[in-house]
Amino acid sequence: MTLTSLPQPAAGTLAPLRTEFLASLFAPLHAPSAPSASLLAFTPRAGGTLPGRVNAEVIDPTGDWVRVMPNGSMRIDVRMMARLDDGELLYVTYGGVLRKPDEASWSLFMAGERIDAPRWYYVVTPQFETASRKYAWLNDVQALGRLLSIQTGAQAHVAFELLEVK
Repeated sequence: MTLTSLPQPAAGTLAPLRTEFLASLFAPLHAPSAPSASLLAFTPRAGGTLPGRVNAEVIDPTGDWVRVMPNGSMRIDVRMMARLDDGELLYVTYGGVLRKPDEASWSLFMAGERIDAPRWYYVVTPQFETASRKYAWLNDVQALGRLLSIQTGAQAHVAFELLEVK
């Protein structure tokens, strides 16, 4: 089967993808540990928040594993727990990619300078799971996240804007 023989929808029948603001994610981070030369593991410090159409606090257990690829790009694997404003738990998982940063910005980042979007291409794809009646609709959401800022050092954190894909 060639690509040209794949079924195609009738012209004009696919609506363009739309997004709607879902939440911001702010996660203060501890310094990473490095189980190997190509793997970094981050854990959050207290104070992580998820405000927006979803209102939650990031709690333990939560972890962020970053695999450095042969070309220097990084693949992200996050598992996060959050407590929603109704007291229920929210499980968030996402993968993503941080395109290889240029050497100058990577050096600044490692020295503790905050890197703001759009300097780095860093995109994630969150999915959600909860037993909350108030937030049950999240179980049907595929989200897309884009970097707002990231920093190491005393103010270490990562912040994303999360958008619901419609």
